[in-house]
Amino acid sequence: MSAHNLGANFEREIREQPDVWDRIARSDKARTLAEAIDDNVVLVGSGSSYFLSELGALALRRRHVQAHALAATEARLDHGAYEQRTTIAISQSGRSTDILDAVDILRPSRLIALTNDAQSPLATRAQVPIDVGAGREIAVPASKSVSATASLLLWAASLVEARSSRGEESLLQSAQTVRAWLASDEIGTVAQASSRIAACTSVVFLGSDYGLPIAREAALKLKEAAYLHTEGLPAGEFRHGSIAMVDRSTAIVGIADEDALAALERPLHDVERSGATRYTIGMSWDGVQRLGPQLDIAFNTLGWLVTAQLIALDASRARGIDADTPRGLTKALVDE
Repeated sequence: MSAHNLGANFEREIREQPDVWDRIARSDKARTLAEAIDDNVVLVGSGSSYFLSELGALALRRRHVQAHALAATEARLDHGAYEQRTTIAISQSGRSTDILDAVDILRPSRLIALTNDAQSPLATRAQVPIDVGAGREIAVPASKSVSATASLLLWAASLVEARSSRGEESLLQSAQTVRAWLASDEIGTVAQASSRIAACTSVVFLGSDYGLPIAREAALKLKEAAYLHTEGLPAGEFRHGSIAMVDRSTAIVGIADEDALAALERPLHDVERSGATRYTIGMSWDGVQRLGPQLDIAFNTLGWLVTAQLIALDASRARGIDADTPRGLTKALVDE
């Protein structure tokens, strides 16, 4: 198989995302989610869905909702403070035994399910099942179901506050911008950067605020797709120990918007002397090459996700790996 054909499903699904956002923008799914959220919620998921839980919890806390993210696999030991609350359970397949077991343990007063399968066990158990509508995903690394869920969580959080910069028009505009960017020559810069990243021995994505859960998701994608040792860390915490690992074989990618850029300035500056490869996603800083489309702040996280997915795809191709079928992974983790 030629390198161009590796990860063909992953690439197609990345490119389908703007169409998914168009459908969400014209639906009432975000409003349905917002109306089901009360003032004390827990969001639970595994893998990418856990990072989406962190993103959603952060967005809700910005609207003065008591919201906490919990890894589904930790619910067995860490559940006392979260039982019998409104629970937003996030799962692409809706079939993972980890998420289903967590729901059993938490015994939600109201279960909201965000899943890409309306007929899944999770959806059928929920009082408020919401099909994110991403369509079939074949590649093991999730892409369009992740960004679909992110768009719903962010939009719903804004609706909770009843004053929102996020809405149908801003999501449609984001879809249009990303669609045009994916069709442009600019994605070649991501492929070139990804080739350099693929040659590194370790990669660190740094984020702050909304950029932090995206940094963690970006790290997971690169591990899944390209088998690279990768971490996703809070930008401000990086110099508290982890920076000691940086050398010329390290790539550092900072993710931030204008509000969080200050948190990235220090670590990006500090690693310069080590000779580490540096990039940013979102905002430019001091001559460091920026990757990806630029979106309005309402849904800029969607642009970050797409860029991180393309980095994972292109790095996997540079390393001769088929991102569609990573070793040791299946689409849904179910214990027999």
